[in-house]
Amino acid sequence: MKPIKIVVVLFLLFTLGCAPLTSSEQRISRRSADSPESVLTPVDYSQFGRPLIPAKILLLIPAEFERFEHVSNYEGSRIRHRLGRDAELEMRDAFGIEFAKVEVWPVQSEDRAMQMLWPEDPENAQMRAYDYVAIPRFLRVDSLESNEKYGFEIDMQVEFNAKNGSSITIKGHGECLIGKYAQSTPEKGAVLTLQYAVSGLLDGIEKRRNLFVH
Repeated sequence: MKPIKIVVVLFLLFTLGCAPLTSSEQRISRRSADSPESVLTPVDYSQFGRPLIPAKILLLIPAEFERFEHVSNYEGSRIRHRLGRDAELEMRDAFGIEFAKVEVWPVQSEDRAMQMLWPEDPENAQMRAYDYVAIPRFLRVDSLESNEKYGFEIDMQVEFNAKNGSSITIKGHGECLIGKYAQSTPEKGAVLTLQYAVSGLLDGIEKRRNLFVH
């Protein structure tokens, strides 16, 4: 192989963009960072949800989820990522494409969200109008920095609680590794990793959509 070809190959390896890694079938292609436009293109959720699942979803957002932050280190600086707020916005969009109706309520805590599922709870009567009450959770968020790359991993979970007392637990994984020579930033990398995790949730819902239809 000629020297110039070796240099080109190494450059492309160092500037490899992000890719979603989920346990379900991949729906979003791996992107390379050799063109600025394709480095961190937002995830297109519209490929999911056709046809819509005929279910009414109430998405409860616990305060600790909405306020969740992750601090990463990049070239000696600490960067604070407000992943909780971003996750709420992403799930609003994604679930709105997947289900026939989605409403979002903020709640004081995850414990309070679970209490609202009890038939004896004063607010439970309002939730009977929905087919499922969904409660999201961050399972894991990691970031890394090496000499040539930085990256993120995010694992999320949403528990869908049905009116009949049954539940469906869906998990989504997102992973992103960006070469430092790529035209990108840690902030954008974290957001895209989060989008991949939400995409993983939608993949899980799609594969089990028969469980949501009664």
